Amino acid sequence: MKVGDLVLFTPEGDRPNERPDVGIVIKLSPSGTKASVLWSSETVGIYFAVGDLERYPDHFKLVSQ
Repeated sequence: MKVGDLVLFTPEGDRPNERPDVGIVIKLSPSGTKASVLWSSETVGIYFAVGDLERYPDHFKLVSQ
């Protein structure tokens, strides 16, 4: 993961309040375990655990720049 990459989110089918979303990585922590992602539905970057890409492969997908 690097700055400028996209993160795609697809919610579970049984969660009607959640919608698909896309975010852009704007900053990485020095350890590389967290990223600040600016989601299209938010106005500020929200920290995202990079490990969630592996833990939830059906819900998060990384699209490299």
